[in-house]
Amino acid sequence: MRVLSTNAWPRSGLGRILLTTLVVVLFMVVSRHYLPSVHDSAEQVVSKYAPELHIERPRPSKVPFEEVLHDAPEKHIPTHSPSAPSPIPTSSSKLSLRGCPVIPNSDDYLISMKTGATELFAKLPEQLLTSLRCVPNYMIFSDIEQEMGDYHIYSSLEDVSDKYKYSHRDFDFYRRLLDLAAKGQDLSLMKITKQAAGSAWDLDKWKFLPITHKVFVEQPNVKWYIFLEADSYMAWTNVLELLSLYDPDEPWYLGATHFFGDVAFAHGGMGYFISNRAMRDLHRIYDGKHINEWEKRISEGCCGDVELAAILSEAGVNITGVPGLYGESITWFEWDEGRWCEPALSWHHMGSHDVEALWQFESKHLTQEVSHYVYKDLFHKLVEPHLAQTREDWDNMSRDRIMTGPSGLHPDEGRRYRLKTSIGDMDDEGRRDALRDLSDEDKELAISEGFYMKEMRWGELSESEQEDAWIDLSDVEKEAHTSLRACKAACEDWGECIQFFYMTDRCHLHRSVRLGHYMQASSGVEDDEDKEPVRMTSGWMMDRVRDLKDRVGTCKSVPEWMKEYAKNELRKHDD
Repeated sequence: MRVLSTNAWPRSGLGRILLTTLVVVLFMVVSRHYLPSVHDSAEQVVSKYAPELHIERPRPSKVPFEEVLHDAPEKHIPTHSPSAPSPIPTSSSKLSLRGCPVIPNSDDYLISMKTGATELFAKLPEQLLTSLRCVPNYMIFSDIEQEMGDYHIYSSLEDVSDKYKYSHRDFDFYRRLLDLAAKGQDLSLMKITKQAAGSAWDLDKWKFLPITHKVFVEQPNVKWYIFLEADSYMAWTNVLELLSLYDPDEPWYLGATHFFGDVAFAHGGMGYFISNRAMRDLHRIYDGKHINEWEKRISEGCCGDVELAAILSEAGVNITGVPGLYGESITWFEWDEGRWCEPALSWHHMGSHDVEALWQFESKHLTQEVSHYVYKDLFHKLVEPHLAQTREDWDNMSRDRIMTGPSGLHPDEGRRYRLKTSIGDMDDEGRRDALRDLSDEDKELAISEGFYMKEMRWGELSESEQEDAWIDLSDVEKEAHTSLRACKAACEDWGECIQFFYMTDRCHLHRSVRLGHYMQASSGVEDDEDKEPVRMTSGWMMDRVRDLKDRVGTCKSVPEWMKEYAKNELRKHDD
């Protein structure tokens, strides 16, 4: 191969200038017409240079989706909802070209993610690097409008009336944020000031209604609106499988049902789902008169998710409970028989490490052949490898029974103490309240004898009653707090116990599996190097863990499980 001689380059100044100019022009033409611009989005690059490349992987050919719903009543569980114009992704939306699980028909859904300005850079980057890579249509909301790299962050409070934003005490924090932002300061510094204590929570309740209305106005034609927070994680393939069983042209408001007084609401941190029809029903009454009433109620209320549920109810939309939405992280989650075969939908109070762990699990577990998973799958991959007979410097969150000796706290969450309680000294209202929940036999005894056997927790007992209850404990229970060996023996003695936790003069027992977390040994006194550090040890009854897995057996497929669940809920909904 001949090497171009340096003699081939023009020697004269004019010749060199002409040849250099020609090379630059050729490079500009080639890069303009054949190479994607660094400013092009992923969508533009794919559309322009690889039109046949699909970002969504096809559903597994092994089990066609239509077969899953073959037996479903057409009226309630449509295999296809009426067509609507495809939504245009907002400026927040980006797509990843690789590493995503199967997400069918993802353009039918709009994801709304809510966070706070002080924690935006702490929580959002991990979401953008993982789960949000695989959904093409989402909007991110914070306290104020911001930009984060290429991502636009919408203000969740923009549409709140000025009379509240600029005068109500709940917005003191918001006004300080605006001031710092105008001065170009780091908003995360507000999180660590005494001034910020409690303020972010007061402000959060105002975000739910404006966000709900904003996403509908921006994109009124998507079938489902999915709401979650930046410290939550959703299993998208499972979530969309569940939503496919509900008709978006019916007024659905789906979530984990909680109660505040008489109001049934979907817990905001666990995520919830609102259908297009429900959004339209809400939009119909979203006028000045109603907004004035709603904002007054929010200003006096406790929680935004509670007020949103009450407002939706005014529009004729009431909550329907769905499974798989939990308020714990992997650390706190209770792995028991009831949840073993349940499809995982969402997690809450997730740190970046937890989000990354779930993302890595999904990236490896979900394939063309496996597009869903249940809690059992997560247990095998993320929890079981870390369980052991004993593990030092570890708190496995055992909390069902706590043994601390006769002079200390000795609660037992699963135990009730029946104590003779007189009704003679009660007023009429107190007597009615006392008798209301009694069995017929106990009620008859109370009326005839003037007393009944009241069931009480350890914390409700008087000091003398606690002393009597201590005497009634077994020898094994009384000794449990004295050593690690005695604590383990107490767990073995209690047939329901599956794990234990021990530190000096303290033994905790638990009836379900929790993973827990690392806990550094500490003297309990700052800068006291002479004091012996307190060590915490956790342990699991590995034979009982194996028994738990054996008892559950084989789980149904996720589509089959969800189809059966949805049919039952729809039947109750009709009744």
